[in-house]
Amino acid sequence: MKFSFETLTALTPEEIWVNYATVNNWFKWEDDLIAINLEGDFKQGVSGEMTLQGMPPLAFELVEVTENKSFCDETKIPDLASLYLNHELIKTEQGTLVRHSVSCVSLDGVDNQEHLGFLTQVFEDVPQSIFALIKASTTK
Repeated sequence: MKFSFETLTALTPEEIWVNYATVNNWFKWEDDLIAINLEGDFKQGVSGEMTLQGMPPLAFELVEVTENKSFCDETKIPDLASLYLNHELIKTEQGTLVRHSVSCVSLDGVDNQEHLGFLTQVFEDVPQSIFALIKASTTK
């Protein structure tokens, strides 16, 4: 299962990327983020931990990083699924398309109502986080 939201901005991918690659900047666009750390540089294979409001600390791994284009992190939810958050910056003639997607891959390979409910809850803040990301990228 996968949910996505995208919007167009006049900003360049480079202007936005700094707010992805510097994880302390995530506080600017993730309203429910309480704490985050990364155990190395912002590159594929590096792990970290984040704490969101009302949640225990969650380990994650950067499973794909392409500078100024995209990154994807995976969070394994015990006894439920792997959660993938994909962040894309797509250069177009009109500007940059910012797309965030959330997908859930169940441990048993079968989607069900529990997975849909969980994914819906995670996705709920995605549109607002994209608008906050764009705003943070316009203010230096």
